[in-house]
Amino acid sequence: MNDCDVARVKEFDTEAALDQAMGLFWRRGYEATSMQDLVDTLGVNRSSLYATFGDKGQLFGAVMQRYDERVSTALHASLAPPAAGRDAMEAYLMAVVASITSPEGGGGCLMLNASMTCVTAPAPLLDRATQAVRGTEAGLLAALRRDPNLRGRRDLPSLARFFAAQSMGLAVLARAGVGPAELKAAARIALRVLEEPA
Repeated sequence: MNDCDVARVKEFDTEAALDQAMGLFWRRGYEATSMQDLVDTLGVNRSSLYATFGDKGQLFGAVMQRYDERVSTALHASLAPPAAGRDAMEAYLMAVVASITSPEGGGGCLMLNASMTCVTAPAPLLDRATQAVRGTEAGLLAALRRDPNLRGRRDLPSLARFFAAQSMGLAVLARAGVGPAELKAAARIALRVLEEPA
C-alpha cells in the first residue's frame, strides 16, 4: 500500500461519528452547530469530514436517517400490532419520554426541533422533518382503531391528533428541562381522555 492509499483510508469510525454528530445536532440544533463544532466534537479533520459526509446539510441528512433508525423506529414499534387502544397510547408516550430524556440526546425530539427552528437547512431536510412529525398521527390512529372498545368512536382521528400533540408537548417540556418523572405523570393524565365518553 503506497502513501496515497494510506491517505485515503478513513481515519475514524463513521458509525460512531454519526452518533456523535446526532448528539451535537440534537443538543444545539442545526443553525447553532458549525462545521468547526462538528470537527472538534468528532475529533476528525475537516477534509475527512467533508470527504465522508459532504457539507453540513448532507451530514444532517445522514443524522436524520440515523435518528430514524435509532429513535423513530423504536417509537413506532410501540404502536405496531397487536398494540391497541389505551395500552398502545401509554406505551408510545412512555417510549417518547425515554427518547426525549435520553442521555445521548439534548432533550426533546430532533425532528421536532428541526421542523420548528431550522430556517437555513436545505428544504428537503426541513420537509423530511415536518413529515416525520406529522406521520406519527397515522400510527396512533391505527392503534386506536385496533381496540374493539374504541373502534366505534367517531372522534378517533381527533384523539390520534391529540396524542400526537401530547408527544410534541412532552418533547418541548423535556427541552425546557422537565424531568422524566414529571413527563410521565403528565402523559398518564393525558391518557384519561380515553376514559371519557365520545
